[in-house]
Amino acid sequence: MKPFLLTLALICTAMLHGQNKPEAVVPFIIEKNVIYIYCKVNQTDSLKFMFDTGADGSVINTGSKIRPDIKVTGSNLNQGSNGNNIVEVSSGNTVKFGAIKRSDINLTLINYQTDAFDGVMGTDLMRGNIVEIDYNVNEIRFYTLNDASINYDRYDKMRLYLIDNYPAVKSELIIGGKEYKGLFGLDSGADNLLTISSPYAKKHKLKDHLRNIGTATSIGSDGSQYESPIVLCPIIEFSGKYLYNIPIALSGSTEGIDSTLKMAGFFGNNVLKRFNMIIDFGNSLIYFKLNKNLYYDVYE
Repeated sequence: MKPFLLTLALICTAMLHGQNKPEAVVPFIIEKNVIYIYCKVNQTDSLKFMFDTGADGSVINTGSKIRPDIKVTGSNLNQGSNGNNIVEVSSGNTVKFGAIKRSDINLTLINYQTDAFDGVMGTDLMRGNIVEIDYNVNEIRFYTLNDASINYDRYDKMRLYLIDNYPAVKSELIIGGKEYKGLFGLDSGADNLLTISSPYAKKHKLKDHLRNIGTATSIGSDGSQYESPIVLCPIIEFSGKYLYNIPIALSGSTEGIDSTLKMAGFFGNNVLKRFNMIIDFGNSLIYFKLNKNLYYDVYE
């Protein structure tokens, strides 16, 4: 009877293991290529937050019509894409999204000059879980760390680098048969395709090698407004896949994250939305799988 009981126990364990569910499943909407979810801050519910892998801290947008019940407790240096500024900070807050509640959270106060959203969810709120972003059904699934029930079928695994808390992967541009490699940040809070950091663009003289097709105006979280030339890149390699004739921005910033020497550039959500992602911060891994958005026009 012992072998039978052992087999039965293993079957029951496997059945329970297969029934594991994410800690939270949060639906999202996409507006202008950016992900938004709804959160509760302290006692203020239904706040529209940008889901931003390019922000290491979470933010309350003081330009919103809705102001949650928070208290200013200090100030801090905010590093925007094109510059830096001093901003107010509120500490000791609770943030709830889906079934997950985070306590003792610092929130930075920034005026984004728009009331289109109420705040920003940064990676400080994501890192306690393995995070799966599923664009096929517009859901973000938050799993407990090292959850063995996660389905990695058809995902490609890559190493995840954290550059000053900024998630990045190895990627490359292919121009005239030459490979331009580097670490590229992953910025789901940016609505564009790819921005090349100013030192990298200057070092490789990319403006001279690529055809200019226009300019783009951007506003950073520090409030600065700036223009960047848009050039056409023949081939971008990303997660073992190739994207062709992609418009990219060449930053000319002398301050802020776009002037970093540590990364070659930053993929915006117009690229990222074409891949489902599983982000495992704890094990420094990230997984990508092509989804239904692959053939969406890059200008949409």
